[in-house]
Amino acid sequence: MSRTLFRIGDLLRAALATLVAIALLMIVVLVFYQVITRYFTGTATPQLAEIARFFFIWLVFAGSAWLISRGELIAIDFFSVQMGPKGKRLQMIFTDLCIAVLLTALLIYSQKLLDVVAIKRAPATGIPYGWVYMALPAFCLSGIYFVIERAVKTRLFAMLPDNSDKRA
Repeated sequence: MSRTLFRIGDLLRAALATLVAIALLMIVVLVFYQVITRYFTGTATPQLAEIARFFFIWLVFAGSAWLISRGELIAIDFFSVQMGPKGKRLQMIFTDLCIAVLLTALLIYSQKLLDVVAIKRAPATGIPYGWVYMALPAFCLSGIYFVIERAVKTRLFAMLPDNSDKRA
């Protein structure tokens, strides 16, 4: 069971890293092309600007989900350096619970957002806003998945062994 969970997590991490790389590359190419055409021809390309904005939205949310998978989205180094193993474990549990609560709230909000933008289309390209804002629930679901994966992998909620039971 947990082996499948980790395998799916690895595939999802690879997909998110690829999506981030592609989105960043497309943003650079589109914006560079816009700068060149505006400089040489003096004409704007609103369709490309809109597509670059949409790639940026996906880049931010996919990158955030990828960072959650690596445990690097929220780091509280100031406190963890001064804590022992039990304190670090409690801090990790607290951080993951906060992330899970936030992602659950965002997931609920994203459904309302998708309902609002369901019939709207982008003015320059005609792309439905629903496709653009699907980045938010995708981020939430993958982030929750990674929090669960980390809890299983590190046995986060398992009790720490008590040292008082050791015999000399």
